[in-house]
Amino acid sequence: MLKTIARAKINLTLRILGKSETGFHLIESITAFSDFGDEVEIFTNSSRDQLEISGPFSKDLEGDNIVVKALEYFRKETIWTQPITIKIFKQIPVAAGLGGGSADAACVLKMLNLLAPKARVSEEKMGEIGLNLGSDVPACLSGKTLKMEGRGEKLSIIGRIPNMPILLVNPNIRLSTKAVFETFSKKGLFKPADENANVDVEKIFKGIGCNTPNDLIEPAIKLAPVIQEVLFVLRKLKGIKTVGMSGSGATCFALFEPNDTVSVIKAEEQIKNYGWWTASTFLKGA
Repeated sequence: MLKTIARAKINLTLRILGKSETGFHLIESITAFSDFGDEVEIFTNSSRDQLEISGPFSKDLEGDNIVVKALEYFRKETIWTQPITIKIFKQIPVAAGLGGGSADAACVLKMLNLLAPKARVSEEKMGEIGLNLGSDVPACLSGKTLKMEGRGEKLSIIGRIPNMPILLVNPNIRLSTKAVFETFSKKGLFKPADENANVDVEKIFKGIGCNTPNDLIEPAIKLAPVIQEVLFVLRKLKGIKTVGMSGSGATCFALFEPNDTVSVIKAEEQIKNYGWWTASTFLKGA
Protein backbone atom coordinates (compact mmCIF):
# COMPACT_ATOMS: atom_id res chain seq x y z
CA MET A 1 0.00 0.00 0.00
CA LEU A 2 1.17 3.51 -0.81
CA LYS A 3 -0.14 6.75 0.68
CA THR A 4 0.71 10.38 0.01
CA ILE A 5 -0.64 13.95 -0.17
CA ALA A 6 -1.75 15.47 -3.47
CA ARG A 7 -0.68 19.01 -2.70
CA ALA A 8 -2.70 22.05 -3.70
CA LYS A 9 -1.15 24.13 -6.49
CA ILE A 10 -0.85 27.88 -5.94
CA ASN A 11 -0.35 30.25 -8.87
CA LEU A 12 1.62 33.04 -7.20
CA THR A 13 1.55 34.95 -10.49
CA LEU A 14 -0.33 34.31 -13.73
CA ARG A 15 -0.16 36.03 -17.09
CA ILE A 16 -2.08 35.01 -20.20
CA LEU A 17 0.04 35.68 -23.28
CA GLY A 18 -2.15 34.47 -26.11
CA LYS A 19 -3.48 31.31 -27.73
CA SER A 20 -1.73 28.50 -29.52
CA GLU A 21 -2.78 27.28 -32.97
CA THR A 22 -4.47 24.34 -31.22
CA GLY A 23 -6.61 26.70 -29.16
CA PHE A 24 -4.88 26.37 -25.79
CA HIS A 25 -4.13 29.53 -23.83
CA LEU A 26 -0.43 30.31 -23.45
CA ILE A 27 0.58 31.25 -19.93
CA GLU A 28 3.45 32.46 -17.82
CA SER A 29 3.08 31.57 -14.15
CA ILE A 30 5.13 31.24 -11.00
CA THR A 31 3.64 28.18 -9.33
CA ALA A 32 4.28 26.69 -5.91
CA PHE A 33 2.70 23.94 -3.83
CA SER A 34 1.34 23.94 -0.31
CA ASP A 35 1.63 21.38 2.46
CA PHE A 36 -2.17 21.08 2.33
CA GLY A 37 -3.92 18.72 -0.08
CA ASP A 38 -5.96 15.60 -0.75
CA GLU A 39 -4.98 12.31 0.88
CA VAL A 40 -4.39 9.63 -1.77
CA GLU A 41 -3.99 5.91 -1.03
CA ILE A 42 -3.44 3.09 -3.51
CA PHE A 43 -3.11 -0.69 -3.10
CA THR A 44 -3.65 -3.86 -5.09
CA ASN A 45 -6.72 -6.08 -4.76
CA SER A 46 -7.84 -9.43 -6.19
CA SER A 47 -11.02 -8.43 -8.03
CA ARG A 48 -11.30 -5.20 -10.04
CA ASP A 49 -10.24 -1.56 -10.19
CA GLN A 50 -12.02 0.56 -7.60
CA LEU A 51 -12.08 4.30 -6.91
CA GLU A 52 -13.34 5.39 -3.50
CA ILE A 53 -13.71 9.12 -2.82
CA SER A 54 -14.68 10.60 0.52
CA GLY A 55 -14.08 13.88 2.33
CA PRO A 56 -15.75 17.29 2.51
CA PHE A 57 -15.64 17.93 -1.26
CA SER A 58 -16.29 14.42 -2.57
CA LYS A 59 -19.89 15.21 -3.50
CA ASP A 60 -18.85 18.18 -5.65
CA LEU A 61 -17.13 15.97 -8.23
CA GLU A 62 -19.03 15.50 -11.47
CA GLY A 63 -18.46 13.56 -14.69
CA ASP A 64 -15.51 11.34 -15.51
CA ASN A 65 -12.77 11.46 -12.88
CA ILE A 66 -9.31 12.45 -14.07
CA VAL A 67 -7.80 9.79 -11.79
CA VAL A 68 -9.59 7.06 -13.75
CA LYS A 69 -8.18 8.53 -16.96
CA ALA A 70 -4.70 8.54 -15.42
CA LEU A 71 -5.03 4.85 -14.62
CA GLU A 72 -6.23 4.13 -18.15
CA TYR A 73 -3.22 5.94 -19.66
CA PHE A 74 -0.86 4.05 -17.36
CA ARG A 75 -2.38 0.68 -18.25
CA LYS A 76 -2.22 1.48 -21.97
CA GLU A 77 1.45 2.43 -21.69
CA THR A 78 2.58 -0.48 -19.50
CA ILE A 79 0.09 -3.32 -20.17
CA TRP A 80 -0.02 -3.79 -16.35
CA THR A 81 -3.36 -5.42 -15.47
CA GLN A 82 -3.21 -5.94 -11.69
CA PRO A 83 -6.51 -4.66 -10.17
CA ILE A 84 -6.03 -1.76 -7.75
CA THR A 85 -8.01 0.31 -5.28
CA ILE A 86 -7.55 4.07 -5.18
CA LYS A 87 -8.84 5.98 -2.17
CA ILE A 88 -9.00 9.77 -2.15
CA PHE A 89 -9.95 11.92 0.83
CA LYS A 90 -11.02 15.09 -0.97
CA GLN A 91 -9.98 18.17 1.02
CA ILE A 92 -9.17 20.55 -1.85
CA PRO A 93 -12.26 22.43 -3.06
CA VAL A 94 -13.44 21.51 -6.57
CA ALA A 95 -13.17 24.05 -9.42
CA ALA A 96 -11.31 26.38 -7.10
CA GLY A 97 -8.07 27.30 -8.91
CA LEU A 98 -5.97 24.94 -6.75
CA GLY A 99 -5.46 22.13 -9.26
CA GLY A 100 -6.97 19.46 -7.01
CA GLY A 101 -7.87 17.04 -9.79
CA SER A 102 -4.51 17.51 -11.50
CA ALA A 103 -2.70 16.92 -8.21
CA ASP A 104 -4.67 13.72 -7.60
CA ALA A 105 -3.91 12.44 -11.10
CA ALA A 106 -0.20 13.25 -10.77
CA CYS A 107 0.02 11.43 -7.42
CA VAL A 108 -1.74 8.36 -8.81
CA LEU A 109 0.61 8.21 -11.80
CA LYS A 110 3.69 8.42 -9.59
CA MET A 111 2.36 5.82 -7.17
CA LEU A 112 1.42 3.45 -9.99
CA ASN A 113 4.98 3.73 -11.25
CA LEU A 114 6.19 2.61 -7.81
CA LEU A 115 3.54 -0.05 -7.29
CA ALA A 116 3.87 -1.85 -10.63
CA PRO A 117 6.82 -4.28 -10.22
CA LYS A 118 8.33 -3.96 -13.69
CA ALA A 119 6.04 -1.63 -15.60
CA ARG A 120 8.06 1.58 -15.20
CA VAL A 121 7.21 4.69 -17.21
CA SER A 122 10.01 7.14 -18.02
CA GLU A 123 9.93 10.69 -16.69
CA GLU A 124 9.56 12.04 -20.23
CA LYS A 125 6.65 9.74 -21.01
CA MET A 126 5.06 10.56 -17.67
CA GLY A 127 5.12 14.23 -18.66
CA GLU A 128 3.41 13.42 -21.97
CA ILE A 129 0.70 11.47 -20.18
CA GLY A 130 0.31 14.33 -17.72
CA LEU A 131 -0.16 16.91 -20.46
CA ASN A 132 -2.77 14.71 -22.13
CA LEU A 133 -4.67 14.66 -18.84
CA GLY A 134 -4.52 18.41 -18.23
CA SER A 135 -2.32 21.49 -18.48
CA ASP A 136 -1.54 21.56 -14.73
CA VAL A 137 -0.61 17.88 -14.39
CA PRO A 138 3.05 18.21 -15.54
CA ALA A 139 3.66 20.84 -12.85
CA CYS A 140 1.92 18.66 -10.26
CA LEU A 141 4.14 15.73 -11.28
CA SER A 142 7.16 17.88 -10.45
CA GLY A 143 5.74 19.28 -7.22
CA LYS A 144 8.48 21.94 -7.15
CA THR A 145 8.38 25.71 -7.34
CA LEU A 146 8.28 26.38 -11.06
CA LYS A 147 7.93 28.85 -13.84
CA MET A 148 5.22 27.45 -16.13
CA GLU A 149 5.07 28.48 -19.78
CA GLY A 150 3.34 27.40 -22.97
CA ARG A 151 0.08 25.70 -22.03
CA GLY A 152 1.84 24.36 -18.94
CA GLU A 153 4.32 21.94 -20.49
CA LYS A 154 7.39 24.21 -20.36
CA LEU A 155 8.67 24.01 -16.79
CA SER A 156 11.68 25.78 -15.28
CA ILE A 157 12.65 25.00 -11.70
CA ILE A 158 13.40 28.31 -10.01
CA GLY A 159 14.88 27.21 -6.71
CA ARG A 160 13.80 27.36 -3.11
CA ILE A 161 11.32 29.84 -1.74
CA PRO A 162 10.97 31.09 1.83
CA ASN A 163 9.08 28.90 4.31
CA MET A 164 6.01 31.13 4.12
CA PRO A 165 2.67 30.59 5.88
CA ILE A 166 -0.24 30.94 3.50
CA LEU A 167 -3.96 31.31 4.16
CA LEU A 168 -6.24 29.92 1.44
CA VAL A 169 -9.78 31.32 1.27
CA ASN A 170 -12.64 30.27 -1.00
CA PRO A 171 -16.05 31.98 -0.77
CA ASN A 172 -17.79 28.61 -1.26
CA ILE A 173 -17.98 29.09 -5.03
CA ARG A 174 -17.14 26.71 -7.86
CA LEU A 175 -15.82 28.71 -10.78
CA SER A 176 -15.52 27.23 -14.28
CA THR A 177 -12.00 27.65 -15.67
CA LYS A 178 -13.43 27.62 -19.18
CA ALA A 179 -15.87 30.43 -18.37
CA VAL A 180 -13.14 32.59 -16.81
CA PHE A 181 -10.83 32.16 -19.82
CA GLU A 182 -13.68 32.91 -22.22
CA THR A 183 -14.50 36.10 -20.33
CA PHE A 184 -10.83 37.08 -20.40
CA SER A 185 -10.53 36.44 -24.16
CA LYS A 186 -13.55 38.61 -24.94
CA LYS A 187 -11.78 41.58 -23.33
CA GLY A 188 -8.64 41.12 -25.45
CA LEU A 189 -6.31 41.50 -22.48
CA PHE A 190 -3.38 39.50 -23.86
CA LYS A 191 0.10 40.82 -23.02
CA PRO A 192 3.34 40.35 -24.97
CA ALA A 193 5.48 37.38 -23.88
CA ASP A 194 8.59 37.88 -21.80
CA GLU A 195 11.38 35.92 -23.45
CA ASN A 196 13.60 36.01 -20.34
CA ALA A 197 13.22 32.55 -18.73
CA ASN A 198 15.48 33.37 -15.77
CA VAL A 199 13.62 34.03 -12.55
CA ASP A 200 15.09 35.57 -9.40
CA VAL A 201 13.08 34.11 -6.53
CA GLU A 202 14.05 36.89 -4.13
CA LYS A 203 12.80 39.51 -6.58
CA ILE A 204 9.48 37.72 -6.88
CA PHE A 205 8.77 38.11 -3.18
CA LYS A 206 10.31 41.57 -2.85
CA GLY A 207 8.61 43.01 -5.93
CA ILE A 208 5.15 41.51 -5.81
CA GLY A 209 3.83 44.20 -3.49
CA CYS A 210 0.41 43.89 -1.88
CA ASN A 211 -1.24 42.24 -4.88
CA THR A 212 0.22 39.39 -6.92
CA PRO A 213 -0.34 39.80 -10.68
CA ASN A 214 -3.02 37.51 -12.12
CA ASP A 215 -4.61 38.36 -15.46
CA LEU A 216 -7.69 36.30 -14.59
CA ILE A 217 -8.73 38.28 -11.50
CA GLU A 218 -10.83 40.77 -13.47
CA PRO A 219 -12.83 38.19 -15.46
CA ALA A 220 -13.18 36.02 -12.34
CA ILE A 221 -14.64 38.95 -10.39
CA LYS A 222 -17.04 39.64 -13.24
CA LEU A 223 -18.36 36.08 -12.92
CA ALA A 224 -18.17 35.97 -9.11
CA PRO A 225 -18.14 39.50 -7.59
CA VAL A 226 -17.62 38.11 -4.06
CA ILE A 227 -13.96 37.49 -5.01
CA GLN A 228 -13.40 41.24 -4.83
CA GLU A 229 -14.73 41.22 -1.26
CA VAL A 230 -12.46 38.31 -0.32
CA LEU A 231 -9.39 40.14 -1.65
CA PHE A 232 -10.44 43.33 0.16
CA VAL A 233 -10.79 41.46 3.47
CA LEU A 234 -7.45 39.70 3.01
CA ARG A 235 -5.66 43.00 2.38
CA LYS A 236 -6.85 44.25 5.77
CA LEU A 237 -5.33 41.34 7.71
CA LYS A 238 -2.39 42.03 10.00
CA GLY A 239 1.00 40.60 9.10
CA ILE A 240 0.34 39.88 5.43
CA LYS A 241 3.12 40.08 2.85
CA THR A 242 1.01 39.78 -0.27
CA VAL A 243 -2.49 38.86 -1.46
CA GLY A 244 -3.69 37.22 -4.66
CA MET A 245 -5.95 34.75 -6.43
CA SER A 246 -4.77 31.32 -7.56
CA GLY A 247 -5.38 30.21 -11.13
CA SER A 248 -8.84 31.03 -12.43
CA GLY A 249 -10.25 31.30 -8.91
CA ALA A 250 -12.25 31.52 -6.86
CA THR A 251 -9.67 30.64 -4.18
CA CYS A 252 -7.68 33.62 -2.96
CA PHE A 253 -4.66 33.65 -0.68
CA ALA A 254 -2.67 35.74 1.75
CA LEU A 255 1.05 35.15 2.24
CA PHE A 256 2.69 36.02 5.55
CA GLU A 257 6.24 36.69 6.64
CA PRO A 258 8.38 33.54 6.83
CA ASN A 259 7.61 31.43 9.93
CA ASP A 260 4.95 33.88 11.19
CA THR A 261 2.49 31.19 12.25
CA VAL A 262 0.84 33.41 14.86
CA SER A 263 -0.48 35.92 12.32
CA VAL A 264 -1.86 33.28 9.96
CA ILE A 265 -3.71 31.50 12.80
CA LYS A 266 -5.27 34.77 13.96
CA ALA A 267 -6.15 35.67 10.36
CA GLU A 268 -7.91 32.35 9.79
CA GLU A 269 -10.00 32.84 12.94
CA GLN A 270 -11.02 36.26 11.65
CA ILE A 271 -11.89 35.01 8.16
CA LYS A 272 -14.04 32.17 9.50
CA ASN A 273 -16.52 34.80 10.70
CA TYR A 274 -17.48 35.31 7.03
CA GLY A 275 -18.48 31.67 6.60
CA TRP A 276 -15.91 31.12 3.85
CA TRP A 277 -13.81 27.98 3.45
CA THR A 278 -10.27 28.39 4.78
CA ALA A 279 -7.05 26.41 5.09
CA SER A 280 -3.91 27.69 6.78
CA THR A 281 -0.76 25.95 5.62
CA PHE A 282 2.78 26.56 4.31
CA LEU A 283 4.23 26.85 0.84
CA LYS A 284 6.67 24.03 0.21
CA GLY A 285 10.17 25.46 0.17
CA ALA A 286 11.58 23.17 -2.54
